[in-house]
This record gives sequence, structure tokens and C-alpha cells, in this order.
Amino acid sequence: MAFMKFGIVVCPRCKKAKVVDLSCKTTKCHRCGKVLRLEHLRILYKSNSDQKIRRALGLVNAEMDGRLEDFKELMK
Repeated sequence: MAFMKFGIVVCPRCKKAKVVDLSCKTTKCHRCGKVLRLEHLRILYKSNSDQKIRRALGLVNAEMDGRLEDFKELMK
């Protein structure tokens, strides 16, 4: 299995999803500043593609905000 470069995680403190570099051990939440250890987080999606990971991040955030249908309509 090929190593994936990017992943999506959700900050356990503020519940904001973000893209992370999977080659790193930690990342910092842009919203609340919490340092996140990737080994303790569930990776929701993995990809090597910048475009696919950004689209997946939009879907995750839209779903968490209760606006999934609006996002899907926008992406048509």
C-alpha cells in the first residue's frame, strides 16, 4: 500500500477539521491553537492529491456544520 501524503483530522477541542501532512507527528489547530498528536487522532480521509483532499475537507466541514446538501449543490 502506498504512503498517503495528506490526511484530514478533527480537533477534539474545537471540532474544526483540517488537512494535515501525514509525515509529521504533530500539528497545531488553526482555530484554537491546540497541539494535536496525529497518533491519537482518527484520520477521516487520506490522499496524495491536493485537489481531492481540499474537496474532502469541504465535505467534512459542511457535514459538521449541517450544510452538506448546500455544499453538494455548490460542487455540481
